[in-house]
Parts: sequence; C-alpha cells; structure tokens
Amino acid sequence: MRIILLGPPGAGKGTQAENISNNFNIKKISTGDLFRSHIKENTELGKIAKDYYVKGDLVPDKIPTDMVKEWMLNQTDNGWLLDGFPRNINQAESLNKILYSMSTNIDTVLLINVNTELLIKRLLNRQTIENREDDNLNTIKNRISIYEKETNPLIDFYNEKKILYKIDGNNSIESVFNEIKNHLKNKEIK
Repeated sequence: MRIILLGPPGAGKGTQAENISNNFNIKKISTGDLFRSHIKENTELGKIAKDYYVKGDLVPDKIPTDMVKEWMLNQTDNGWLLDGFPRNINQAESLNKILYSMSTNIDTVLLINVNTELLIKRLLNRQTIENREDDNLNTIKNRISIYEKETNPLIDFYNEKKILYKIDGNNSIESVFNEIKNHLKNKEIK
C-alpha cells in the first residue's frame, strides 16, 4: 500500500505514521526527520535547509523532491508512507512524475484535520518536552499560515483523484488511529 499523510503542523502525522508503519509493516519517510537529521549532522543539505526550517519556511521544492525520489528508488518493496511530502501542488506533480516513471501510484491520501487552537497548544507543549527550536509561537503561526496557503490546495488536488480520506484529528491518538486502521483495512480488501 502506498500512502500519503497530510495535515497541518501538530496534527499528529508523525505519531500516526509510526502507528501505520508498525501495524501495516509499511516503510515510512518523513521529510521533517530527514531535515532534522541533516541539520544535526551539519551536512551540505542540512546547511541549506536550516535557514528555511528554523524559520518555519518551506525548503525549496527540489530538495525534498530529490530526497524522496532517491529514497523511493532504493525501496525493495511496493509499500510506503510519505509523511510531510508533498507539501504543495508543484511537489505533488513532481511526485506523480516519479511514480509514473516507476509504474506505480498512490493508493490513499490521509488528511488529518485539527483546529488551529489545538494545533498551537500541541506544538507549544511539544516544544517544552522536546525543546525543538522550530516550535516557538511565532514559528508555529508561520508554519500554520504556510500550510494553509501552500498545502491546503492539495486537498482539492487529491480529492479530485478520489483518493483523499479525511480524519478528525481533534480526537485522541487512539481514536484517530482506529479510524485510519479501518480505512486502510477496507483499502486492502478491495
């Protein structure tokens, strides 16, 4: 199964990606984790990404697109989950070209919706726990604003392809995962 996980910062994508990966034995890739790893290791890519990432701005499309393409080409099985990619229409169209060249497609796009007040509360809480420099109030507001502007159009993009499934992310982690699990089990049956 090939899955894309969409949702605003703080929606719980990382948690649910881990749950999906573990329960369905699907490899996952998170561009956020990749960027943080490169920044921590001070690689060339990390240096480029850091200026954008710390401010909460989106990294230029080519960087995550090339990273995801390289990752996909190195996969030996057909199943994967993309967490945090694509983030905009340009990346989605690039992903379609990559998938076309690999003779594969996307099975489902999961959209976790969460109200803005709860997102801010979750991200500020995460900042106190993990001490992430990208989780301060100004950066959080900027990231949510960018999501609404850049990523929201993906909802229509994937809805038109009839592969978008919306989930209420205001619920508990367990409730959200149960809804995801039921949807994915139904997709496997078909």
